[in-house]
Amino acid sequence: MSTEKCDVVVMGCGGFGSAAMYHLARRGLKVIGIDRFHPPHDQGSSHGETRIIRKAYFEHPNYVPLLHRAWDLWEDLARESGERLIERRDLMMSGPPGSEVTEGARQSARLHNLPLENLTREEAFRRFPMFNLPQDHSVTVESTAGFLRVEDCISAHLDLARASGAQLRCGETVQKISGGPGQLSVQTDRATYSAAAGVLTCGAWTSQLLPDYARLVTVRRKTLFWYPIESAVWADPVTAPIFFLDLPEGQFYGLPSIDGRTIKTGEHTGGETVADPSALERKILPTDERPVSRFVSGRLTKIESKPCRSAVCMYSMSPDGHFLFDQHADLPLVVGAGFSGHGFKFASVLGEAAADLIQQGRTSLDIDFLSTRRFAEHTS
Repeated sequence: MSTEKCDVVVMGCGGFGSAAMYHLARRGLKVIGIDRFHPPHDQGSSHGETRIIRKAYFEHPNYVPLLHRAWDLWEDLARESGERLIERRDLMMSGPPGSEVTEGARQSARLHNLPLENLTREEAFRRFPMFNLPQDHSVTVESTAGFLRVEDCISAHLDLARASGAQLRCGETVQKISGGPGQLSVQTDRATYSAAAGVLTCGAWTSQLLPDYARLVTVRRKTLFWYPIESAVWADPVTAPIFFLDLPEGQFYGLPSIDGRTIKTGEHTGGETVADPSALERKILPTDERPVSRFVSGRLTKIESKPCRSAVCMYSMSPDGHFLFDQHADLPLVVGAGFSGHGFKFASVLGEAAADLIQQGRTSLDIDFLSTRRFAEHTS
């Protein structure tokens, strides 16, 4: 089996790996990316046409500075690639009193001086009459939100990385990672790679390659659906918002019609645990569709009650729902994992952070709160 040498080997070249390849190659490093599939693909977490990007981040205020930088980098990538990758759109969030969604968004907005509009349920209905919200809900509208075109973002990062000299090896499976200070060996089913450092962003396959992450990453099977619209109100870029609703039956998200024919929606909560991502059930089951169709019928109007398209993806969950992103304790390896269903929007900035850590051993970006050390500290 042949051995190839490079400066950095990137394992997993979807949303995060493609961004890392782009930033590393632009800095003049010799980069080889390895992916068991052919990115952009529909086998992992980064597919389904679109992802929401938002700044009034209800999960934690610490994410907001990263989001400012992420948005700038996505716009830079769009200009450099000549592709339409990011589009601004209002985001409507609703929840009952004390909701983690609306209260968390308001806290982030206060701490980071973000514009946020608070509406009563009645005010929201006059502005967005296509929603049927519970009586006790209040609404928060963020104007600094939008959506990303997922597959196009990945393609742009990969194309520009290759234009800077990076190589991409598709259909190749990593089998073993070993090494020590300043030396990393990656064995695949086709070759062995010798590098000074590496980036691992393999999503659902992380713990298969790094057993010490098995206690930190749990994989969930998730589904998303496209429903035909019955009114052009859903296709109006001015009045039709992105939405995230914190309901008694679960948390549901959705994007208005981008193609003029359908909206995309799904449940953010729930999902079955996946033991082996390679054996993921990719067929849509009645139990997958039922809660989402109930949500559409009960909470949305001017939408058909049955989906016309669907897809299956995976969430890689960390124990606390926050990302796992830092340098490996024993290997010259930057690991990004456990993005917990809200990570893609950060791919641009964490790709930059990975390049900083590889090249300088540190980054000016505030990522300390994402370190796996938080779990060691809690158990000590």
